[in-house]
Amino acid sequence: MTRLRNAVTLSILAGSVLSGTDIAASDPCAGTEGSLASVTKALDEGRWRDAEAFLHPLDPASSKCVDVVLGLAHLRAAQGSDAEAERLFSHALTVAPDHAAAHAAFARFQLSRGLGPQAARLTAQALSIDPDCVEALVVRGKILGQREAYGEARAVLEKAVALDPDHANAQHELGVWFFRVNLFEQAARRFESAIALDPNRTRTLDYLGLSLEMLGDGEGAELAFRKALELQPRGGPFFDTTLDYNFGRFLLKQGRLEESRPYLDRAVELFPNRRGPRYQRAKLHLAQGDFESARNDAERALALGKPSDVVLDLQVYYLLTTIFSRLGEAELAKEYAEKAREAEIPDQVADRRR
Repeated sequence: MTRLRNAVTLSILAGSVLSGTDIAASDPCAGTEGSLASVTKALDEGRWRDAEAFLHPLDPASSKCVDVVLGLAHLRAAQGSDAEAERLFSHALTVAPDHAAAHAAFARFQLSRGLGPQAARLTAQALSIDPDCVEALVVRGKILGQREAYGEARAVLEKAVALDPDHANAQHELGVWFFRVNLFEQAARRFESAIALDPNRTRTLDYLGLSLEMLGDGEGAELAFRKALELQPRGGPFFDTTLDYNFGRFLLKQGRLEESRPYLDRAVELFPNRRGPRYQRAKLHLAQGDFESARNDAERALALGKPSDVVLDLQVYYLLTTIFSRLGEAELAKEYAEKAREAEIPDQVADRRR
């Protein structure tokens, strides 16, 4: 009887111990950690071929490891293949329907495409799975900020930072919140924290430059802008399309006209249908005495106006008044001076950063 009992016990114990092969079979991500870390680093640094090479042996197309699928989804999104990225993000949710971070990653991708409702739905699903999912909290905070629900946005972003102080994107988005409400010193500290955690963040460096500029630290601002420009050619998930505009405007404000010209030209090329670049380049033309070019850009800037523009009709009217005065067209100068006197600051602009 004793021998039988011992034999049964050993049999039960043997059945309860998993071999290395069994563990690998039960965890589809087993053994991929090193490769996935390399993929993440390559993506952050804009090294698309390296990321592809690291992913290829993992076979993302048929993988049951959600992190492998997400890695390829992030790569395709960075390469601009939105349709393929969306398919892969959806596949990740099929592979791991209860994976909160996968929902959050998909939400972040959708928000980057301007698909707010889809992003909000995915974020809500992520937080229903894990209320402390930092990635989901960051996306939720960003959505609330875009809706101008600033109080709620701050609470959500501060929770994300408290849960994970080493989360660079959480630090960045909280910095953006402070920047939007004109708390530039607090914003700069958050941006510096994000950069310390991830030095490849071009957008964060751009925001840091803007914050330091507002604080009167022109030297620090220029260092941040130039560092961002050094990183910009590498691309990556933090590529900043507004960097040329911000740095060109900064140089123009300092009276460095020739230096600002190529940046403002590039900004107009990148955003031909936005008011800001045209307005700033019109100011540059005016300062250089090229009044006809200034007129063309200023009139185009006025035609491109939208309610959410940072550059107001009032500012363009004043600029056109000066331009027409220099051109000797007194009647047009008088007309725009009158428009400037009658112009009102829209409520949404006055309230934007409260």
